[in-house]
Order: sequence, then structure tokens, then C-alpha cells
Amino acid sequence: MYRLLLVLFLGLCFNQSLFISEYSEGSSYNKYVEIYNPTSSAVDLSNFQIWKIGNGGDWEEGSGNSLDLEGSLSSGGVYVICHSSIDENLASMCNILNGSQAVNFNGDDAVGLAYNGSIIDQVGDEGDDIGDGWEVAGTSNATKDHTLVRKSEIISGNTNWSSSAGSNPDNSEWEVYPQNTWDFLGWHID
Repeated sequence: MYRLLLVLFLGLCFNQSLFISEYSEGSSYNKYVEIYNPTSSAVDLSNFQIWKIGNGGDWEEGSGNSLDLEGSLSSGGVYVICHSSIDENLASMCNILNGSQAVNFNGDDAVGLAYNGSIIDQVGDEGDDIGDGWEVAGTSNATKDHTLVRKSEIISGNTNWSSSAGSNPDNSEWEVYPQNTWDFLGWHID
């Protein structure tokens, strides 16, 4: 029994190592979320989902606006979930092209990575509608019309959005770039 519990615990910890490495709320439908695998092994994505809370709400609502991930994510690899109407020059970098609510987000919509029905990383937070977007690294409305890239020293997800967003560039887990900055799409350095 002890071995079984240890295997289950380690499996849960191992799988929770995936995190959101990039988020883009670009012009038109140029929206995507990039997931990174910092572990030393490939990870089966069948128990992972992207959740979205639209204009305030809670993660229970987010689970209803979800998109199942599929396939496997190799060690050190990224998996990109894009809106189905993304710019054709970016579409080839996407693992999933989808027009569902989960991928149709704006700056005031929280987006989360869920594993087995629990949020393990997020951009934005549950609660009242924030307005136009959340502040990140001291940038007002950074989740609207910006690209967020996780700093290279971050190695796991964070469900404490205030801590993740930070209040300035030094204490934030994110770098904030102008809208339609796609230079970092498709790769992440840890």
C-alpha cells in the first residue's frame, strides 16, 4: 500500500511540473497559451486541460469552459494551444488550433492549466471582473494586448496569481512584451 501511495504521490508531483510558459492576448484572434515541460521525461497530456473564466467568476466556471489537451509533451518541449483563427504564419507552431471558449480570451479572462480537475498554474485569477486586465510586473492591464513570457528561472506553476504577477519587473515571474510579440513562441529556456 505504501508503494502505491508513493507512486501516486510522485506521479501527481511529476505531472504538476508542467506550467504556462507564455500567454498572448494578441490582436484579432491571435491568442495562444504555451505550456512547458521542465521535467526529464515526456508527459502524457491526457489529464491536462486549459480552463477559462470569462469576465469574472470562479474556477468551477472555468472547468466548464475547458479544452482537453492531447498527445505527449517531450522533456524540455513546449505545447502551444491557439485560437483556430490565429495568423496563418503562427498556425504551424500550434499543437492545437481550436475556436472554443477556452481559447477565446481577453485581458479580463483568467486562463488556467488544470491537471486531473485542479488548477496547477494560471494567468489571472478568479473573483470579480478585473476590468480590462491584470497588472503584471508593474504594467497596467498587462494581460490585455500584451504577450507574457515566463522568466527562465521559473521552473513550476503558481496558483497564487498575486505572487506570480508581482508588482514590478524584479519580483514578477513574467516579462511583459507589447501585443503581437511572437519572438518567444515555440520554445522556452529554463
